[in-house]
Amino acid sequence: MTQQLTNPALFYGEGEVDGGPGLKGARCSACATVVLQSAPVCPRCFGRSMQPVCIGRRATLGLSSRVYHSADGFAAPYVIAEVQTEEGPRSFAPILVPVDAPLPHGLPLRFVLVPRPDGRVGFAYAPEA
Repeated sequence: MTQQLTNPALFYGEGEVDGGPGLKGARCSACATVVLQSAPVCPRCFGRSMQPVCIGRRATLGLSSRVYHSADGFAAPYVIAEVQTEEGPRSFAPILVPVDAPLPHGLPLRFVLVPRPDGRVGFAYAPEA
């Protein structure tokens, strides 16, 4: 059975690709630059040989914010933050921590799939164990 992902353009589910689950990215065959999601042209060397890759399995915490109003699939309060992926690209993602937990800049994170009450699967980051 295939997972119904909340945003299949942004991340891979379990078993979709080698090394997954993780964020969807692209790597330039010419200069090895990695970008979030797909790109027809490399932003660094303008090469046209971008290959899909799974990225973001590991990241570090950047700026974060506690959110006190519910959003689609997220019961308030929750934490959202900028994450710096191991491969380079940055993104914003929910962080699975208690809302009052200390969140030091640079905290090591791991990508996790999150089952949602509606049956779909989302993603978040959790502190490394």
